[in-house]
Amino acid sequence: MTPSLEVLKEVLKKLLNKGNYKTLERLLEKTHPGDIAAVFRYLDRRERLKTFEILVEKDIKKASDVLYDIDEDIQIEILRSLDTKDAVKVLLNFSAGEIAEIIDKLPEKLQNEVLSSLKEEEREEIKKYLQQEDSIAPLISDEFVSVREDITVQEALEYIKSLPEDFDVIYIYVVDDKNRIVGVISLKELLSSPTNALMKDVMNREVISIRDDSTKEDAIEIMRRYDLLSLPVVDEEDRLIGIISIDDVLDVMTEKTTEEVLKLAGATEEEIFFTDNILKVAKLRLPWFLVAIIGELITAFIISRFEFTIRQFLPIIFFIPLVAALSGNISSQSAIIVARGIITEKISENLKDFLYVVFREVRVAGIIALISTFIVGVVSSLWLSNHILGVVVGIALFFNILLASFSGSILPFVFYKLDLDPNLATNPLILTLNDIFGILIYLTVASTFIHYLI
Repeated sequence: MTPSLEVLKEVLKKLLNKGNYKTLERLLEKTHPGDIAAVFRYLDRRERLKTFEILVEKDIKKASDVLYDIDEDIQIEILRSLDTKDAVKVLLNFSAGEIAEIIDKLPEKLQNEVLSSLKEEEREEIKKYLQQEDSIAPLISDEFVSVREDITVQEALEYIKSLPEDFDVIYIYVVDDKNRIVGVISLKELLSSPTNALMKDVMNREVISIRDDSTKEDAIEIMRRYDLLSLPVVDEEDRLIGIISIDDVLDVMTEKTTEEVLKLAGATEEEIFFTDNILKVAKLRLPWFLVAIIGELITAFIISRFEFTIRQFLPIIFFIPLVAALSGNISSQSAIIVARGIITEKISENLKDFLYVVFREVRVAGIIALISTFIVGVVSSLWLSNHILGVVVGIALFFNILLASFSGSILPFVFYKLDLDPNLATNPLILTLNDIFGILIYLTVASTFIHYLI
């Protein structure tokens, strides 16, 4: 946080704690919406809500601008806490696409109020966005500059000067008489061009654009590949209908990263938006716990089937947690590495290339298994004065680690081929599966050598 924002944060907190709302109103009136949004993350929930309520009361447009700029989890928190009437007022300053991005995370009453306040075409637009969750439609902005190819540079500059002060101009898109995009020029290039030249003579004809039926992943890939700050969106006839800005793409990338991290823990992004509803959060988490319960019950059943072995030599059970933990750890590492490789396209979907990655992971696991086997085998032999037990634990651990690495590497690819998210292979499901097979292998090896143990 910059020194100026740090000062703003401290002043806001002080005024809120003292209840000096009149001074706070004047401060908010003079402060840029971007600066207010920047300090919201550092205020507590009560402070954010009170500050936003004052903004809504004094300047609804500024309140909407602030809400648009803050993180989505804080957006939802504020909208869920506001009076429904005020929340609707704020949201009506958003475009249909922007509303579509968050409306499904709002309380049902607020959703209905917002939808009923919109025009019919806007309601239909939002429904279209919601039906195409991964579409770029919600990212398309109509705030762009386009000019005809047959006007002069001077005329284009005069048009840009007539735009509102807060209208950001990075690229100027050049279109023909049918609004088809034929060229692009940056503002810097335009300013250095001869004023009497025609736009078609100074523009860059190699335009990078994206179709309006593309996905968010397509937009991310194109903007990353060509280092663009904005990306024009065209329809099937190459007519310019809007742009996607780098800010919106970065927001999408942040959301996807958050979603992927939460999946690693078997959680969902929705939990962020229901911090005040513990029953809702519990309901979201429960399915994975049910999977874990079923899996561990199967594990318990497997252990019960080896009751004779355990009775004959009780110390066998001492190492069950160790076997389960190490195999679970190595499988998670392999699954996360492979899943991320597939998602970022650093691992090819070509079967031959993928098998090379799997083989590499198993070889790494083999080295780890040998070292772990030696350490655990020696410790268990010295601890319990039974060298055979050390051999049993070592053998079981070696094969468990190899199997865990193989399954952790292969599952993300299987999920990907089934058109499922590879990250699903990194959640508690694989840990539960490794517990089942790991303990089964360990107790099977122990039963094989039981006569040498007793």
